[in-house]
Amino acid sequence: MAFDDIDTAGVARTIARLLARPEDAADAYFERIEEVALPADGKAPGFRVRFEEGLAVRLERGEQSWLATADRIDGRALTEAVRRVARTQPRAELPDPRFSLAPPAPAEADEVLGFPSAVRQAVRERQASLPVGLDVKRHRRTLLVVGARIASPIEREAFYSVTASTPHGRWGGLFTTLDDAAATHVARALVRAWRSREAEPPEPWSGPCVLGPEAAAVLLHEAVAHALEADTLALGGHPEAAVGVRLGAEHVSVIDDPSAAPQPVRRTVDDEGTPVLRRWLVRDGTVEQPLCDRAWAATSERLAAGAGRRGGRHQAPVPRSHHLELVAGEHTEEELLADAEDGLYLPSVSRGHLDPHAGTFELRFPNALRIQNRVASTPTGPCVLRGRIGDLLSAVVAIGSEVRPAGAGWCAKGGVRMPVWATVPAIRVEGLQVTAP
Repeated sequence: MAFDDIDTAGVARTIARLLARPEDAADAYFERIEEVALPADGKAPGFRVRFEEGLAVRLERGEQSWLATADRIDGRALTEAVRRVARTQPRAELPDPRFSLAPPAPAEADEVLGFPSAVRQAVRERQASLPVGLDVKRHRRTLLVVGARIASPIEREAFYSVTASTPHGRWGGLFTTLDDAAATHVARALVRAWRSREAEPPEPWSGPCVLGPEAAAVLLHEAVAHALEADTLALGGHPEAAVGVRLGAEHVSVIDDPSAAPQPVRRTVDDEGTPVLRRWLVRDGTVEQPLCDRAWAATSERLAAGAGRRGGRHQAPVPRSHHLELVAGEHTEEELLADAEDGLYLPSVSRGHLDPHAGTFELRFPNALRIQNRVASTPTGPCVLRGRIGDLLSAVVAIGSEVRPAGAGWCAKGGVRMPVWATVPAIRVEGLQVTAP
């Protein structure tokens, strides 16, 4: 799935025809997508393969933007997209760049085929007997952005999505590898749901709670990253106004760094071809640099581009996080639990939601564990954690010392689904409201 055969110089010359004013910006975006999926239970063995490729041409002029797309990649498709964006370009002025791409190699996905057996074995090892239906997919994307003056490096992403269904509910997650650790992770979540299948939801609670790394990743994504995306901030004023605002205690620092993501999803440029940043969203409790794409960064010298992401060629880039980090603290997980006696341990999230207008967030948990004698042991039923965005980082009273990679999951902001990642420790929070669903 390489784009080495694309004539980037010819593409740049063609794109440059769109530039009529000094402030204009234009680019061509090329993508190939491959999805390998297991068949549904009861279907013929093997796997299904979905492959697509295409391009997009975009012109930005001040606050206006035009986008034209094609579901193939060749010189003619590019020039046709340029003409649709330009609207007035004479056909004779746009010779088709010469390039053609090799067809994709046949898909091989033995790791996808073998993963369900590994999960079921891990479930049996935990002395649980329950039917498990698994939807396992491998996702691969190759992309290239060519501007009028420069071409970005070719970027490649590869990861897996797993959705497990049992009589007691569903669970889903993202992984960069389908190894024994991934199978164990899925099995633990399923067995935890099985053991809590008849447990009552916890009583309303605003005392201490410990969020495991997986839950902490979703919490930070919903209540920090989403809240500090430039287009979200713009709902209440100019995004620049958020810089310097104190959100929490000095021990809380949150970073978005696509270049530090796990290797299969690591990025050096964003979906606009802009180099990514190690962006301190919050440093020592204070907002430092919101997430911005190129358009929002152009509105202020205090804002920086590098966080433009596309759900695909048919969508324009918008500010989105890619890989969150919470700077580790000094507490072991045992210490976090010891200081949350009679509280709740919240291991994983089934759904998260941010309401930017009300300034509130909500996380739904399929189950929890009551903390007793410094151990998270007694299962409870489902629950919901709610709070105000402005109160979140003040509610984080302790941060774990051991960071772990965690797929924060699918983010569906504006109906456009993207994978998001995180490397975070467990955290202890106080003052947030936990109730029954």
